[in-house]
Amino acid sequence: MYVSLSRLRVPEERAPELVTAFRGRAHLVEEADGFVDLQVWQSDRDAGELVMVSRWRDREAFKAYMKSERHRISHERIDPGLDSAIRLEQLEHMHTYEVVAE
Repeated sequence: MYVSLSRLRVPEERAPELVTAFRGRAHLVEEADGFVDLQVWQSDRDAGELVMVSRWRDREAFKAYMKSERHRISHERIDPGLDSAIRLEQLEHMHTYEVVAE
């Protein structure tokens, strides 16, 4: 299992717009080989902090998607004004862990 966590920051007043954009996304990632799931989490203490969590079969599947046409198309759909308001604060990849219990 490969997990990518992107900690995003937007002005608090733009957070609902970002959440709406995620909900209205093209869902192209679901067609990617090795994709497991995607969730967007919002802090209950700071509405401007969101974490995008995607799970993949392995690192190679994630890397292939990040270089894909689907990824490019998905990102081109983001409103330029919103895109410029989004700041990536942290990117973390958990690839040295194996699911051992659920």
